[in-house]
Amino acid sequence: MPSETITPEVEEEEEGVASGSETEEEGESSNDTTNTNTTTTTATTTTPTTSTTTTERDKGERIEEEGKPPRQTTIQRELADAIVRLAPIDELKFLLQCGANVKDPVTQGLTPLHYAVWQRYPEAAEFLISEGCDINARDEIGYTALHLSAEHGYTEMMKVLLKHNAQVNFNIPPEFDDDFPTDALDEPLRLALKHDHHDATRLLLEHGANPNTRYFFGSEINLVNPLNTQLLHILLSYGANPNAHDRQGFTPIMKCCRLQQGLESVLLLISFGADVNARTEARHDYRRNWLHSDSGPPSALTPLNRSVLHYAVLSGSVPIVNLLLKQGARVNFEPEYNKPTPLDLAILKGDVEIVRLILQNGANLDASSPIIGSPLHMACSEGIPNRMEILKLLLDNGANPNLIIVGEDNKPIKPPLGEYLASNEDPDVEVVKMFLKHGAEVVMQSQNRDPRGLLNCLPNLTKKPEVLITLLEAAHHFDLTIIKHSSLIDNEQRKIYLEVGQSPLPLKHLVRVFLRQDLGDKIPTRLHELDLPTIMKKYLLYEIS
Repeated sequence: MPSETITPEVEEEEEGVASGSETEEEGESSNDTTNTNTTTTTATTTTPTTSTTTTERDKGERIEEEGKPPRQTTIQRELADAIVRLAPIDELKFLLQCGANVKDPVTQGLTPLHYAVWQRYPEAAEFLISEGCDINARDEIGYTALHLSAEHGYTEMMKVLLKHNAQVNFNIPPEFDDDFPTDALDEPLRLALKHDHHDATRLLLEHGANPNTRYFFGSEINLVNPLNTQLLHILLSYGANPNAHDRQGFTPIMKCCRLQQGLESVLLLISFGADVNARTEARHDYRRNWLHSDSGPPSALTPLNRSVLHYAVLSGSVPIVNLLLKQGARVNFEPEYNKPTPLDLAILKGDVEIVRLILQNGANLDASSPIIGSPLHMACSEGIPNRMEILKLLLDNGANPNLIIVGEDNKPIKPPLGEYLASNEDPDVEVVKMFLKHGAEVVMQSQNRDPRGLLNCLPNLTKKPEVLITLLEAAHHFDLTIIKHSSLIDNEQRKIYLEVGQSPLPLKHLVRVFLRQDLGDKIPTRLHELDLPTIMKKYLLYEIS
């Protein structure tokens, strides 16, 4: 549909009117005719035209082919010219008596009323209407005089047209369910909104303009700049649906939450009933699966069904996230939801403050999916900013470091510590110690034997002796057969594993393993409650050897 309508354009070539061209053409005619033409051409003639953005009217059609003689001026053109130069009403009456017609188009469907609106000549508009012009006459692309005045914010002209019952709604609701019609013409309201004309918008709505007209990309409120609170407020005040989905599946509040500056708009939408738990529609909100590269197969495109909170987290706006949570935004989703949650996104962004806010509002730390694992798995993946702070938050709040999750292939995915060791080329011993402190088990078996097994997750750690020593100190259940024959373990590391695995475990270590298993979850918290010597507590937490 055309995104803009009328703009002035000199028609020197099209009509042969400008700068005395007609005087030269008609020089041999009678003196009266010459005087008439000369008078007509004293002002540059302008014609309302359509801009080139999306209109189907080719600009080339507005200009005569080069070298072609101009069309003879008609009485209808004389009427348009008179309106353009703001001629007195008596002159317009005289032209009508000479054969001009208020209903006939001048060019490209543009009627004298279009010209009166363009020149902001209300007296002429009133006169033409009183003489019986079609107030709803459309030009070749379907725009009326009201469309033209709305696009340019000519409220004084709009008042004249609306006083005489100009049509304000043109798109008839389809007989079948079509949320995104392909043939919807821009309404006058759409043009006023597009060009940020607040008074024109309000005037149209006061006269019955539909604030929920649907277009190919959504309804009126979906097409407004989400940061334009004035237009949003006007639309909402006249009944715009605050939860309307656009073609991408977004509601207005989602679009506002994506912007760090969107807090004021979010507050406004919530005050008019926007749903803080709205979800994108699966048939529209498709993104490339984060597990695949951009060049992946089409199957990598999956519906995300993201919520409003998802987009607030992505924006990084702590105030917006906090507001949504206070308004009841959900942090936990249905069990079958296997896409990243708002908490997962906050972890991926390394946003410690938002992670803390979501945890304070009851996020389920053991919620998981067969694709991405748990929040703890997410924090262990490669390249996470502020990893230590986030891991501490998760583990201190009760995340299970030994959580077993079955993947899409019906096999267990790596335990969180295994995910960290496998995903990071330069593992940090402090991260390993934090896992051990909170109860992570180091089971030196393959996952085929034990879902907690780390044997297949260990990289070449001979260059990180402090990490290797820490892991071996906490290790138990060595699978010597796998260690001897695995091609994933280099000879130097194999030798160390066999040496430790074939040696009896020290009694104090066996006691430590037994006590930690007996304490279960939240080892640091429960251990603090026990009346034990400090040195023993530190030993049980792997803080000392």
